[in-house]
Amino acid sequence: MNFRCECGQRIHDTTDYLSYKGYLISDQDQFDLLDEIDDAIEKSGPSSTDKEEAAMRIRSLIGTLFKTVYQCSNCGNFFIDNNHPRLEMFRGVNPVNRNLLMSALGDKWKGFIFAEWKDKIPDWQTSNGILYNETNASSLTVRLDGNGKYSAWETLEQDYYKLFNELKNKNAIRYSHLKKNNTVIHSWSLKK
Repeated sequence: MNFRCECGQRIHDTTDYLSYKGYLISDQDQFDLLDEIDDAIEKSGPSSTDKEEAAMRIRSLIGTLFKTVYQCSNCGNFFIDNNHPRLEMFRGVNPVNRNLLMSALGDKWKGFIFAEWKDKIPDWQTSNGILYNETNASSLTVRLDGNGKYSAWETLEQDYYKLFNELKNKNAIRYSHLKKNNTVIHSWSLKK
């Protein structure tokens, strides 16, 4: 999904772990979901196939019962996708909390960082390098030189490692990747 808020801000739904996207479930449906989870835990068969089928039933039910919600990070407007031809929009009251859909864990939510460099870029891309910081860590001391977009590999690489080390030390990331021309230069993930 990709649309514009009435304030002009573009809202993208092109990846996972978005801080401005959430899900809504009706009170009427919540107990059906909880009952299905209980049944999956207590009554699924002993085999891995039985457990997989129970998990897939829950995922299917979640997909059916939950409505997708987006919040504009600029003005705070809410959009609910109720599986209708158009989104329903709602306005908040002033002052608007623009972080209502962030994780309930706040700064303790473990996110990820991803950086990529390409010597040759497609026509639609405006810079050779990008750095995404998808974490809720608010008290970072690292200041990034490229503001997410980079024209020098060395600066991108330096900012990536500074950010990675600080977030890892704060236990604020679950995984991290640095790529250069489609080759993985660095990869790290939290052990489960």
